[in-house]
Amino acid sequence: MTDRNEDRVRERAYAIWEKEGRPEGEDLRHWSDAEAELRGDETPKASEQRKQLEETEGATGAPGIPIASPSMASPD
Repeated sequence: MTDRNEDRVRERAYAIWEKEGRPEGEDLRHWSDAEAELRGDETPKASEQRKQLEETEGATGAPGIPIASPSMASPD
């Protein structure tokens, strides 16, 4: 891996880590996910998100409009 590619992976892994709330002990997964994203591969997390979106689209008939789960819905 060239220095430039390593820098890109490092920056992406850091962004993933921050987005996930800076959890400890997930550095190898973040690095692996960053490498996969930069190669254009789908990560397991991205695959799950895509499946959820497809299920939502199928249930609502409206593409790209997520339905909040009951745990995320407003208590009003």
